[in-house]
Amino acid sequence: MVWEIPLRTIDDPEELAGPNDVLGIVRALNTGTQIFSSSRVDTVMGMTLIHVDPAQVAPVGPGECDNAFTILRTLTYPWTEEQPDPRLRGFLLQGPDRMRLYVDHEEDTEVVAADVRPSGALTALLAALPSLIEERERIAQGEIDDPHCSRLINLVDW
Repeated sequence: MVWEIPLRTIDDPEELAGPNDVLGIVRALNTGTQIFSSSRVDTVMGMTLIHVDPAQVAPVGPGECDNAFTILRTLTYPWTEEQPDPRLRGFLLQGPDRMRLYVDHEEDTEVVAADVRPSGALTALLAALPSLIEERERIAQGEIDDPHCSRLINLVDW
C-alpha cells in the first residue's frame, strides 16, 4: 500500500507542512484500521494508492519508539564532522520508557551502561551524556547484573 500525503497545509495552501506534521499523519495511518472512500483509492505500479486527506486524519504524536530512535540517531550520527564521543556500542529497550545505552570512549575499552528515559529531556541528556557517564557518584552500587558493561550509570531521573 502507498499513501499520497499532500505536503501543503490545510489552512494555507501556500505553506508547506513540516516534517513533524507528516510524521504525525504517517503514525496515524499506521495505527488501527483505516477506512477510505473508493474515490480516494487508486492503483499505481500494481500497488494500492491511497490519496490521504489530512483534514480527515488526526495526527498522532511521537511515542516511546520515536524518542528512542532520536537518542540512537543523535548518538550515531550527531550532524558534526567529528566522531561522536562517547561512542554508542549498543542499546537495550528494557520496558516502557526505559532504555539502556552501552557507550565507550575511542581510546578506552571500558563499556559503560547508562539507563535513560526516552520520554525525558532528550536534548539536555544527550548534550550532557559525555560528562554524566564520568561522574563517579552516579555509578550504581553493588553487583552489576549485566555482562555487557563494567559500569552502570542511572540517568533515569536526570
